[in-house]
Amino acid sequence: MKIAAVVCNVVLFIFAAVVLAVDGLPKARLFAALAVLALLVPLFVAAVLERRSAGALLRGLAALASAVLLGLGLWAVASRPPRLQETAALAYAVLLLLAPLLGLAALLRRRGRSG
Repeated sequence: MKIAAVVCNVVLFIFAAVVLAVDGLPKARLFAALAVLALLVPLFVAAVLERRSAGALLRGLAALASAVLLGLGLWAVASRPPRLQETAALAYAVLLLLAPLLGLAALLRRRGRSG
């Protein structure tokens, strides 16, 4: 679970960076926040999952950040369904929902084992 979460988060970061480089920062504030969070949260979650000595506070913050990204991702997918007809947009939407979900699962599973 941890490896899948880390891989998905790294791929989401790369995908978000490419989308941001090609399309630029969105003009709407919530979509701009989503774009920035799609860059920062995956790196943070991957780093926390890879750190063996990550404390409960870091794991909790990573879980909270993943939950926020998942919520914003659900909102974005629900508010812009016509754009999801493009293959790249569909892949980005799937990654945007899958990476935080796997990250949350890995963080909560790890918390249950270590706590």
